[in-house]
Amino acid sequence: MLPPCVSEAKAPRKIARRQVAVTVDGEADIALHRGGPGQSVEVVQDDDMGASTPLEYNIFAMPADFTLETLHQKWRNGDIQIPKFQRGYVWKPSQASKLIESFMMGLPVPPVFLATGDDERSIVIDGMQRLMTIFSYLDGKYPDDSAYKGKKFQITGINEKSRLHGRTFLDLGDDDQRRLKNAVLRATIVMQNEPKDDDSGIYEIFERLNTGGTSLAPQEVRNCLYAGGLNDMLRNLNFDKDWRAILGKPRHDPRMKDVEMILRYLALFHAEGEYSAPMKNFLSGFMATHRNTDGVFTDTENDRFAGVCRTIRNTLGDKPFNNEHGQLRMPLFDSVFVSFARNPNRPPADISERFRRLRDSDEFAKYAAKATTSVTAVKGRLHLAQEILFE
Repeated sequence: MLPPCVSEAKAPRKIARRQVAVTVDGEADIALHRGGPGQSVEVVQDDDMGASTPLEYNIFAMPADFTLETLHQKWRNGDIQIPKFQRGYVWKPSQASKLIESFMMGLPVPPVFLATGDDERSIVIDGMQRLMTIFSYLDGKYPDDSAYKGKKFQITGINEKSRLHGRTFLDLGDDDQRRLKNAVLRATIVMQNEPKDDDSGIYEIFERLNTGGTSLAPQEVRNCLYAGGLNDMLRNLNFDKDWRAILGKPRHDPRMKDVEMILRYLALFHAEGEYSAPMKNFLSGFMATHRNTDGVFTDTENDRFAGVCRTIRNTLGDKPFNNEHGQLRMPLFDSVFVSFARNPNRPPADISERFRRLRDSDEFAKYAAKATTSVTAVKGRLHLAQEILFE
């Protein structure tokens, strides 16, 4: 569970506490989307029908006002951790400059969301671009993961008559430096009180937040909330050359859809008996439970995944799970991948024919055309794939 924490060098201003009841309505787990140029994984809609019954959470929310100087010092001390979203720092100099100008002018700036762990370090869930802009300007240069790496951070794109125009932080007068360091940014820190056995309520909140106008995808949120050995392993597996060929995408998906597919395979392989809809909560629960994996688990799964990818590519070819429109059929992927993992020995000589029979069968279509993440559909297609492919 993630406890709230607002400790800082200077006591935060205006601390309030409130309890919030959050109702989450069901929605489709996987939507057709387009990410980076030609590299997003396009999937057929995967309806998470099991989420249609609302879940109720008791969420503890604590707003806290921090000075920019305090936030900057926390970041430099490692007490604020920026999640390694694939997007990285994407703001243009004009956008970044206007944020700094807003603080100097005393204009309101949208708050950030933080989740604080047992080690008292805060993870940034929403507001990465804003925080990195603040930290970069105070440090004098743009972040290393930006297109402007190493470039001096000078205010640009504002009125040229402004005393801020063209200036770095060190170029500002003492009064302006103090004004900026004393400017306040509000943070919202949350804790889930009920249910006590998972962090799914916090996940649901963060999934609905927008960063730069783009909602965080489910796996981007898991990447942040469940950092650890399992998350690192998933990201490393995503570079497997046979896996990239199976997807037909040389580069990773900017929204981490490909990483989520690996998680889906692992979770169903290890915990099919515990599956309950919706799929997104099942995957989040698996990551939460197994986030700190040991070396034995990692080595075993690395070898298993590489072997499954190699066997599938050698027997079924590249992009075997795509339909005629080039979209990946998620139900076909998860059932076949799990079946191959459970049968690591040499596949039947007629495995290609068996695969086509499974893919085109009316019975499989029943489990893959509607309510694809219901318990009946998931377990039905896993059983059918095992039967047709390997028995």
